[in-house]
Amino acid sequence: MTGRTRFRLGLGATLATACVVAGATSFAWWSSTGSATGSASTDTLVDLTTTASTPSGTTLVPTGSAPLVITVTNPNPVPVVVTSVQLDPERDVEVSGGVGACVAPPLTVDATTSLALPAGSTTTVTVPAAVTLDAWAASGCQGAAFTIPVTLSGGTS
Repeated sequence: MTGRTRFRLGLGATLATACVVAGATSFAWWSSTGSATGSASTDTLVDLTTTASTPSGTTLVPTGSAPLVITVTNPNPVPVVVTSVQLDPERDVEVSGGVGACVAPPLTVDATTSLALPAGSTTTVTVPAAVTLDAWAASGCQGAAFTIPVTLSGGTS
């Protein structure tokens, strides 16, 4: 072999080694492994506060329906959407202005709605035909106004 051939072979071997090393470096550059832990927390939502009543001047007769005026306060830091309004069976309906005794009036509250409440807001809405006075209501309930305890269902938006 001549001196040139050895030089060419030596140069070729050096280039091949450089390519292998560069390939290994590239592989190491683009691959990685590792592990980590993380945590997060959520706020606890607070109950909405409500007041609900039949509008003044509304006449609610047995088997008849009337609108329900609801004022809702959302003290939470996130908006919520109310989708359903029901009578709260654990609290008493307050009655005023009837023609006689009207104790535990047989009211039904059932309304589907889509009431959007921004975070930290108070909203008043009238839900049509949400309250019904049952047929067996006492005659003393005639002409009465009702403050009605309700429960709301829905979720965050």
